Amino acid sequence: MDNTATVLGDQPGVEASDPRRSLIAVVERGSGDVTVLSGAASDPRAEVLVRQDGRTLAHVRLEGARNAVEEALAATPGDVPQRGWRDGAGAEIPATIVLCTMGRNPVLTLAVQGALAQSHRHLEVVVVDNDPSGGGTRRLLAGIEDPRLRIVEEPRKGLSRARNRGLQAATGQVVAFTDDDALLNPRWLSSLLDVFASAPEGEVGAVTGPAFAAELQSPSQRYFEARGGFPKGLTPLVWSLEPPSAACARFGAPGDGGPLFPVTTARVGAGVSMAFSRAALEALGDFDVCLGAGTRTNGGEDLDAFARVLRAGFVIVYNPDAVVHHVHRRDMAGLEKQIRGNGTGMAALLLKSVLHRPAVALTLLRRVPRILRRVAPGTERMRGNEDDVPSTLSRGEVRGFLVGAFLYLRECAARRSTGT
Repeated sequence: MDNTATVLGDQPGVEASDPRRSLIAVVERGSGDVTVLSGAASDPRAEVLVRQDGRTLAHVRLEGARNAVEEALAATPGDVPQRGWRDGAGAEIPATIVLCTMGRNPVLTLAVQGALAQSHRHLEVVVVDNDPSGGGTRRLLAGIEDPRLRIVEEPRKGLSRARNRGLQAATGQVVAFTDDDALLNPRWLSSLLDVFASAPEGEVGAVTGPAFAAELQSPSQRYFEARGGFPKGLTPLVWSLEPPSAACARFGAPGDGGPLFPVTTARVGAGVSMAFSRAALEALGDFDVCLGAGTRTNGGEDLDAFARVLRAGFVIVYNPDAVVHHVHRRDMAGLEKQIRGNGTGMAALLLKSVLHRPAVALTLLRRVPRILRRVAPGTERMRGNEDDVPSTLSRGEVRGFLVGAFLYLRECAARRSTGT
């Protein structure tokens, strides 16, 4: 472990080392292969993802990293879990990976290399440059020569606009999205596609997967995880508004969407790891350009897409084998902006739902007591599961929520006035 090279290595932008920093590693139990994503054996903590034969077996958190791999393997159940879908079923599906970027994240090169290194054969990668005048995207990717890679430009700022540009360029039967700060497991795409191919035709509209931390070296990264991070459960889940077919029901347990489901869909997945069928995309239309990073609301476009796919009658499946490791915000300013965006995006989603379907307002009113219990001061949802998480993060999220509806209206008005 002491001499193991890390995937991320020493990169600029990391705050002074967190005294509770963690080594992050992935071990393949069958072959014994170990990939260290970040950190060192001297770190006081470790997080190890254990996999075998394309399955996610365990995510083990440890005190002390010196013998992390051995301890994680010892703590992992012996059996490889069976799934309700067929391995290799999606091998012939032509697919597109869309990755949107401003060309400013140094992880972009690794993210694109990971997309091109997927085990799935019928693949194209579309990188959407959302700041073409800056030139950063082409500089960071100048060393990658692969006929499967295309860079397209979307000069109008906003993640939703960039996603929509990616959809226009995509030729795949399934379109998968990830981010410029995500490291993809080589079997990520095939794990997503196997679910689509194993379902009755047209029933599954989207598949999501877990996003584990790729780096926990700065306090801000640990705080994000302590407040829940991205979905990362190890159990397959099925989400639908009507009972799914028997074939889809075998894919996993019914998902528990929380008090606001299906108005909001935060437990269904996240934009860093999601894929849509062409049929679902046709029903979905474009991502809402009044939502998402780069707008006043600064979030929510992915959750809005999940909600619309469900309302269109499709099933969404969460596959814990479709693994992504995400490089969380390395500085407090970035984390604070992200957490505030969680609040503004959530409020914007709620308002949008009410505006489009006024009856939703009554549903929300009936669920207010459950919501208040979940976000009450002192609950783990608000304070996090570490004793040093700054309370300013929760306050920022609440402040964002209080102004989110207003910001959504302003964003929509601005779009109408400019015709964009």
